[in-house]
Amino acid sequence: MKQVDFYLISNRVDDAKYKLASRLANKLQRMQQTCLVVTDDVEATAQLDKVMWSFSDTSFLAHEHFTEGEPASLVHIGGRNEVSASVLERNHDVLINLSSEVPMFNHHFTRIAEIVEADEDSKNAARVRYKLYQGEGFELKMHNIEL
Repeated sequence: MKQVDFYLISNRVDDAKYKLASRLANKLQRMQQTCLVVTDDVEATAQLDKVMWSFSDTSFLAHEHFTEGEPASLVHIGGRNEVSASVLERNHDVLINLSSEVPMFNHHFTRIAEIVEADEDSKNAARVRYKLYQGEGFELKMHNIEL
């Protein structure tokens, strides 16, 4: 069954959604699973890239932009409008959605992580995405996260 996990960030922290996405991607990487992390635009992807390069005090999170040719890492990042058929053919294990919309290609994944920040605009957009996933028959789970 297809599953969407909504991660609700309960506190306001700088770059919260990028930090949580990095933590999830790191966990998946340790489990030898691939993930596709999509953002709304180039600026958001650049900010995610910056956070991943400074993932912890002693290390970075290995990742690459998914338009950079053949993948060498397990974590791929980029804008939702940049996702092509060749990217989807890589059969990533998990989609981590940082964009404000449900990606058109969500049906390619059996597992999706939706990250929701603490502000009302983010919560309202997440409610819309929740209803869309619900209508498509996904199993939905909620997780409250404090960073």
